[in-house]
Amino acid sequence: MVIDPVCGMTTNVNHTQISLAHGGALYTRLRIDFHLMPLIREWKMKCNHRARKKIMTLWIIVPLILVFHSSHGGSAEFERLYGELLASYWRPAVTTHGVDTTVFDYAQMTRDAQKSGSLFEQTLKAIERIEPTHFLNPNETKAFWINAYNFAAMRLVIDHYPVDSIRSFNISLVKYPWSKKAVRIGERSYSLEQIEKDILLKQFNDPRIVFAVSCAAVSCPDRIAQPFTAQQLDEQLDEIIRTFFRNPGKGLRLDRNRGLLKLSWILEKDMRLFQDRPMGVLGFVLPYLEREIREWLEINPVDISYFEHDWTLNDLAQAD
Repeated sequence: MVIDPVCGMTTNVNHTQISLAHGGALYTRLRIDFHLMPLIREWKMKCNHRARKKIMTLWIIVPLILVFHSSHGGSAEFERLYGELLASYWRPAVTTHGVDTTVFDYAQMTRDAQKSGSLFEQTLKAIERIEPTHFLNPNETKAFWINAYNFAAMRLVIDHYPVDSIRSFNISLVKYPWSKKAVRIGERSYSLEQIEKDILLKQFNDPRIVFAVSCAAVSCPDRIAQPFTAQQLDEQLDEIIRTFFRNPGKGLRLDRNRGLLKLSWILEKDMRLFQDRPMGVLGFVLPYLEREIREWLEINPVDISYFEHDWTLNDLAQAD
């Protein structure tokens, strides 16, 4: 005699088995064999309603939990491998066309990527196994798609290397690689434009995103040697922008004597993301500046202009 776990009644149980298998996914199936038919009728009469509710709850919740853990595990594997890729080929700042910028050793990455079972190949397979609709945490979703964009941009370069720019004719005959399908994630293939415009900006409306997604160019914000993570995302995004505005060659340059402020081309290109803020573009920039510069700009009028964007690849081979 045992207690029936569904409705709490006492009955004879011949065999109880829990199996976890249904193709590639996990499900819970309970098989309970009873000795006596009268007990079955009694079970139906006394606790049929409660039993159905509990069983239905199990059938709904258990698959959702298992799918979540499967998706989370896949994204964690991609994040780990992508982190190893960044750590292996990221290089500290060099000077390219007179601008200080962090770079990647694309030549070495390309040679290594051509080997069977390479880190690049493992990272590609890991992202292809992810089902992005199963993310439940907004920061996890945002961090994943930023990493996915940056890895996809890197893949466009690696697949066509040697190139001197992501806008190379070798990548896109119209010099617009952003509309080209760059990576498969789950059941769909995505372009850089789809990831940035249709997913990241549309879903989160966070202007910091345009500084985090990499155009793989000298004039873009410096890349960091780690992937973006859900736990540190806000700090990582803010620090990238602060670092960018400390770079007078591509982020921000202030001439106090002439009252001139020169800003990144990114702020001009994506003006729509900043123009509705108090003080517009300047209102976005100020919180990221050192206190002394911020206070000076708050009380002194300036004329704003923008850097020309240098599309040269952020490649160690392009260093001066």
